[in-house]
Amino acid sequence: MMRNKKLVFLGLILVSVFLVAAKYDYLLEMGEKTVKSSECNECHKLIYEEWSKDFHAKAFVNEPFKKGSKNYGAEECIACHTAQGIADEKNLKARPIHKEEGINCATCHLKNNMIYGPYKLTAKHKSEQDESMLKSEFCAGCHMPTFQEWQASGSKKTCQECHMPRVERKVVQGFPISMFVSNRMVGQHMQSYEKLLKEAALITGEAGKGSVKISFTNRGADHNMPTGKYGDYRIVLNTQVKESDGKTIFSKEEIFSTLKKNGVPPQKAVTFEYPIPFETGKRYKVNSSLLYQMEGRPEQLVAGWNGEIEGGK
Repeated sequence: MMRNKKLVFLGLILVSVFLVAAKYDYLLEMGEKTVKSSECNECHKLIYEEWSKDFHAKAFVNEPFKKGSKNYGAEECIACHTAQGIADEKNLKARPIHKEEGINCATCHLKNNMIYGPYKLTAKHKSEQDESMLKSEFCAGCHMPTFQEWQASGSKKTCQECHMPRVERKVVQGFPISMFVSNRMVGQHMQSYEKLLKEAALITGEAGKGSVKISFTNRGADHNMPTGKYGDYRIVLNTQVKESDGKTIFSKEEIFSTLKKNGVPPQKAVTFEYPIPFETGKRYKVNSSLLYQMEGRPEQLVAGWNGEIEGGK
């Protein structure tokens, strides 16, 4: 009897969800009536919190973009950084309102006046499943050069597997529907660049008689390092040689940038050999560091290598 009551109660809840779905049809509006992402925060609190801290949320409101888009005058830039919806590169259109939200919830989840998600779920609003959201092709419209690099690598991992790693939790946190939603594997909405960079790059070195050899390997990224079409993304390899008293006798900087188009491809290494006039009997310390630089973001230490050598050996 108790079990039947529970089933009836659950059935009433599900019926009520469908009955109130029409109440939330305003969430399906596009164009001038597109809702802000804060509307989604009512139920998807964890996802909204992650997104609000992610670079996608700041795609429009950052000084490098303002400068690069000529004070928001370049339509090609605006169409991507405030996209109304996901489309191929040539058909991207800017969202007419809420541009300050950059790449927001509506960009990826709202299409043809319907809310889409990668999973089949029951929601208080109308929604449909779109499994293409789990494929790398979904990201290609705004990230075509990186997508092409990924294709060339032959990787079986998708963009989402690396940049939106899944965690076990509920999709919604809003009451009361969260009571009837089970845990599942959900993609995170805040991209962990620092962790990815440190896993992707490797620095090795060798200090020998009369020279220092330093290698930078892209061991983990399935696209070039750095990657991108616009902006000046940089990976900087800085090598210094110092005497035991701290005096620098050699310093060299190698720059890999999207502007130079000299990013290191997946599973490839670049090696630099520097002739150094080591004095016999003296001890030297070698330090090589790899830094990730992007205007408007904090510089990040990606990898490093340290070595010692005695001159004449």
